[in-house]
Amino acid sequence: MDQILGVGIGIATVCLLLSIIASHVQEVTAAFTSRRAATLELALQKMLEDPTLYGMFASHPLIQNISFHPPKFLMLKFFSVNKPRPSYIASPLFSRVLLATLAVRNNIPATDFPTMLAAMPASPLKERLQTLMVGAGNNAAACNAAVEQWYDGTMDRVNGYYKRRTQWVLMFIGLLLAILCNANLFNVTSTLWLSKDSRDSVAALAQIYGCKNGETCSAPNYEQARRDMEEKLNPLPMGYKQGSVKAYWSRLARGKDEADREVSYWDEVGSGLYTLGGWLLTAIAVSLGAPFWFDMLNNFVNLRITGAKPATGVEMRAAAAKAQVDVHVAGPQGNT
Repeated sequence: MDQILGVGIGIATVCLLLSIIASHVQEVTAAFTSRRAATLELALQKMLEDPTLYGMFASHPLIQNISFHPPKFLMLKFFSVNKPRPSYIASPLFSRVLLATLAVRNNIPATDFPTMLAAMPASPLKERLQTLMVGAGNNAAACNAAVEQWYDGTMDRVNGYYKRRTQWVLMFIGLLLAILCNANLFNVTSTLWLSKDSRDSVAALAQIYGCKNGETCSAPNYEQARRDMEEKLNPLPMGYKQGSVKAYWSRLARGKDEADREVSYWDEVGSGLYTLGGWLLTAIAVSLGAPFWFDMLNNFVNLRITGAKPATGVEMRAAAAKAQVDVHVAGPQGNT
């Protein structure tokens, strides 16, 4: 049991460190490309289905007050549109700005949605709003609540879409990290299973990241994860040990093993598939995210500290009764 827990702790620690680094890279990339703001903009355009109306909505002073230009590095835009856009809008603000924008767009001095809908010309947005407000009548508060609920529901689906895209980005970054660090989960698991010293070394590192039940703890930051990857995972088969990356890849391309003797074509193919499969498995693990591996590591560490749950009195009496029955059935030793 201790061996299995040691392997689980080691795998969770490696995946946690890689996930922290990948998440940091993903967040920096998302900031420079304004991916959150672009996703929100696309969702609002689909909701309003009127480019002119969306332009007026986005240029409203209350929206401009929470809109910012994307960050730049050395004056590079990183494929991001260089214009201020919000990355988050609260539902009450959305309903107020939408009502004000519709009033200006249609030149209707309306102060609530029921009055606005009665005077608006036919449009896809009007049909959507009418459907949302069925049963609300002329109750302005109920109509506002319906619009806010529509917006919140749309944002929930947008968040799900953004998380799925982020997971693919994390998988791509995880694959790059696996190649750069030569992090093959097959090799890591094999080493942890066979070497008690490796399990103990990684378990000591895991104590830094784990927390006991009832304690307030948080996931470590990028700098700590990067330092621990460089300094404290030496027992594991990660990185390029042949002196340089160029020498490693040259040896791999020639199809020779550590003794520098020729290997068969199928050995080369099998070795390549094994390495590629291990890297892909690492990328999939990284795509699960740092919070997942942080919780998994805490569960493993707490289980190792507390041990297995002792048997209750009822279970112990049942086991004793079963043992007596077994002895009675088998009879004294030596009898047939």
